[in-house]
Amino acid sequence: MEPARQLGATMLDVSTPMSEAEFAKLRALIYDQTGITIGPTRQSMLVSRLNKRLRELGIDSYKAYIDRVRSDPSERQELTNRVTTNETYFYRTPRIWTHFRDEVVRRFADKAMGRSLRVWSAAASTGEEAHTAGVFLEEARQGVSAFDYSVLGTDISSRVLDIATEGHYKGRPVARFQAAQPDLFARFMVGSDVEGWKVRPAIKTRIRFQKHNLLGPLRDTAPFDVIFLRNVLIYFAPPDQERILRHVRQALHPEGVLYIGESESLKHIATEFEQVAPIIYRPASGAAR
Repeated sequence: MEPARQLGATMLDVSTPMSEAEFAKLRALIYDQTGITIGPTRQSMLVSRLNKRLRELGIDSYKAYIDRVRSDPSERQELTNRVTTNETYFYRTPRIWTHFRDEVVRRFADKAMGRSLRVWSAAASTGEEAHTAGVFLEEARQGVSAFDYSVLGTDISSRVLDIATEGHYKGRPVARFQAAQPDLFARFMVGSDVEGWKVRPAIKTRIRFQKHNLLGPLRDTAPFDVIFLRNVLIYFAPPDQERILRHVRQALHPEGVLYIGESESLKHIATEFEQVAPIIYRPASGAAR
């Protein structure tokens, strides 16, 4: 990262709003880069997320920053990292994990399918969701010798993928899981509250992370049995939501399960999914991959 230069009086004042024209250009750049729609009332949010970056770069105007983004691919990625929302934690929405454990993992293990159960955490952020899935999958593997699994986590932000790959967590992201599932936590997490926690190596070796933009198809040949697409559709306009869900359907096994976020619904979107329960879906009967 380029060190900030001392610009004295020319340093950007964080209280100075960007112009409407600059806001429109940045919204367009963000959409082109990510597919995420920044609403017309979100200018103050964008200012708060970008002012620090301008200072880091020693840039004194949004016009100069826009020029930098347009000419520098690494800065386009940094813009993506700054504007994407990445709040997540272990064991988020417990009823999802109850369904995942009882209705998906155990049934798959009982059927002795002869292949690994494949999970895709499609907006993985810093990786807590993928690692939570790994804990429940490892619990099943230890109980059924023929059972195995793999987990893929993807995100558009390189910053959060670095954190996910490291897989080292402290505080709130892991505390709820520790409190809600103390026995499971003790069996499959290693570390301490002071130093932080990681999943056991047997789980870690079965999880991988990579960069992916949900507006494009995932380059992976085998279908997934479970896809988590949680708390991300709300950042896209309806046509892009439908586009994402087409790609997700192509990646999902005909008997697979899709989980979405608790504030999301597919009721008003044209998709090839049918609801099993609130925020839980499966491919619609007769839908082609």
